[in-house]
Formats: sequence, structure tokens, C-alpha cells
Amino acid sequence: MKKFLLTIFAAIFAVTLFAGDAPRGWTTDINAALARAKRENKRVLILFTGSDWCSWCVRLKDDVLNKSAFKNLARDNFILVYFDFPRRNPPSDAQMRIQRQWQQRFGVRVYPTVIIVDGEGNKVGEIGGYRQEEPFLTELRKYLPQRRGNQGNRGNGNRGNRGNQGNRGNRGSQRR
Repeated sequence: MKKFLLTIFAAIFAVTLFAGDAPRGWTTDINAALARAKRENKRVLILFTGSDWCSWCVRLKDDVLNKSAFKNLARDNFILVYFDFPRRNPPSDAQMRIQRQWQQRFGVRVYPTVIIVDGEGNKVGEIGGYRQEEPFLTELRKYLPQRRGNQGNRGNGNRGNRGNQGNRGNRGSQRR
């Protein structure tokens, strides 16, 4: 019983300790992400999440973001930025200011929300609320970066300006 309680305590401590940190493969440094996206001709995918209170954010992570299909698509096309708004153990004040600036810039009020920007920080697209894996990936593919020989891609600024119109009532959308 003592070993079991120690294991539970260690797990709770680990979750609490790492709340607010970016998962492996993600960054919280938006400026570095924008510079890298420009250099590598990729887009920046910004995830606005509430890792320790938003059940739909956790489901998106488990059902989509941790799956190989998303990871493969992201690796080749996106720089991943993780903007977490946890209730316990928030990021530093400086990081929280940066995250709130970007949150306000794009009017993010629903969690989870994914904003796709180009290397200049211009909004290209938005996916608001929870979606299952295939619908999420289908929507995300609309915002792939344009590359030479990528004639069929329509991931341009005009499409992204429409944001998530018609999706405001998405199942799982949570307001903070």
C-alpha cells in the first residue's frame, strides 16, 4: 500500500511540475518559431489549450495531436507552438503576457483553438474546438504551406480569413 501511495504521489507531482511546459516537439517561443518557419518555408501552428482544466483539450491531445498521422503531417509542414493556460502552475509572467497578446490578436475565446500563421505571423487559418482525428487533419491540410510544385494547395491567406465560421458551436468548445 505504501508503494502504491508513493507511486500516486509521484505521478501527481510530475503532472503538476510539468503543467505549462511545452510537450516534446513543441515550443513556447513564438519568435523562434516564426523565424524557423520563414527559413524552412513552413507554417506555424499555435495551439491554445488549458492542459489541466479543459477536458476537450486533453481529448484533442490524446485523439489527434499524439497520433502518428498528425505528427507526420506536422513534421513536414508546421512549426508547433504550445500556448497553455493552465490553472495550476502557469507559465512565467513574461510567457503569459506573450500568450495573452497572441490570444487577443486572434480573438481566441474557445479552448482548444488552433491558429495557423505564416512566417510573418499573418493568420492563415483557424480550427476551433475539438474534432476527431480525420476531420481535424482534413481541415489542417487546407492550410499547408505553398511549395514549388504544390499546385493543388489552396492554403493562402484568403481562405484563412474565414476562420472557423460556422463552427462556433463546435462540440467540446470551452470558454475560459
